[in-house]
Amino acid sequence: MDAELYAVHVDTGKNGNARDETALTANLQFAESLGAKTVRLKGDNVADAAARFVKEKHITQMIFGRSAVEGIHKILYMNAISRFLRDAPAVDVHIVTQEPD
Repeated sequence: MDAELYAVHVDTGKNGNARDETALTANLQFAESLGAKTVRLKGDNVADAAARFVKEKHITQMIFGRSAVEGIHKILYMNAISRFLRDAPAVDVHIVTQEPD
């Protein structure tokens, strides 16, 4: 696409466990090895922070990663995607689901 690639993490202030932090660090390092610029944002929620970032950078493609979760976690995730779509400018959204281990 001949465009800048960003790997974005939104810190909502909810502390994860050590395993989550290790996985996040590994994912961001992997993204850097692919040429992505890594960005850590702070925000009350992922949807608002991501929408602001997309607006500021004039991003046209957004990829959300998702664990293969069920129940309330899946509902919360889809709610965040809906909020992002409502607040972001016109942007193509792709959702990539990780298969369970």
